[in-house]
Amino acid sequence: MSGAPPAAGTDRVLRLHIDTDPGLDDLLALALALASPEARVCSLTTVAGNAPVDAVTENAQRFLALAGVSLPIGRGADAPLALSAVDAETYHGPDGRRGIQIPAIDRRPVPGAEEVLREALQTQRVDTIVALGPLTNLARLIERDRSLLDGVSIVWMGGTLEAGNVTAVAEFNCYADPAAAQAVLGSGLAVRVIGLEVTRCVRIADATLPERPFGSRAMGRLLEALLQGMMDAEEPLAGERGATLHDPCAVLAALPKDLFRYEEKRLAVVVQEGHERGRMRELGDDDGAPIVRYAVEVNTPEVVRLFQERTAAFAAAEPS
Repeated sequence: MSGAPPAAGTDRVLRLHIDTDPGLDDLLALALALASPEARVCSLTTVAGNAPVDAVTENAQRFLALAGVSLPIGRGADAPLALSAVDAETYHGPDGRRGIQIPAIDRRPVPGAEEVLREALQTQRVDTIVALGPLTNLARLIERDRSLLDGVSIVWMGGTLEAGNVTAVAEFNCYADPAAAQAVLGSGLAVRVIGLEVTRCVRIADATLPERPFGSRAMGRLLEALLQGMMDAEEPLAGERGATLHDPCAVLAALPKDLFRYEEKRLAVVVQEGHERGRMRELGDDDGAPIVRYAVEVNTPEVVRLFQERTAAFAAAEPS
């Protein structure tokens, strides 16, 4: 299996680069991206976030090996640009997958994230970057060679202007590296923000899932275990058994589909330790900050349907 082929009757597909910190829902989002005919995943970079960078890099390698997918992978930042390092091990576990088994592989050294990103942008002509974790890798690239990202769309799962999920005011990806979030949001590049206002609307309830929702082959069992792992993590807080599809939302937002409604906003992020860390604030027009597109509504039934159908198809296409 390789990246998804073009949709029938089309000559143009999005060329995606995925920057991620797998992560339970990150791996489900990767499956969704690989299964989407409107796009081809060209490359992937990792970043410390949900778990340490070596753990999330290995998760990506193992997952792609099980799927029979060969992609350039770059190991990215192991710490934020500024402030202390944090993780989401209470949700994802110290290995980033709550101990869920993915067949081991012979690990080989991988290049750095910047090398893979440069190759993706210069040679593979990637036109869209889907960022599913802290924005450290992209902020570093902007600092060193912003021109590489001219004309590239960045879709980021992160941030909130309402209640946070790691503190009362901050979403995890923004909290983990607020300096990087500020650098990307203030870059003037074409950025779309898929924050908690919309991702919290996209939940799958355990009671609605069929038996073996992704089939009985190895990949299907893994996807089911990842989804159930998310439910294990969320049930004590939500009071009901379900999983919120944060990162899959960002993948679908990157595709040429009318699933989200956006508003133009000027944003800033608080870059300091303490209870305000990672807080995202909306600025007025007179502040002069660049405009980003901020998701404010989502077509929840269609997002859930596409997620379930495409990930099930991805699992069914697992190489024998």
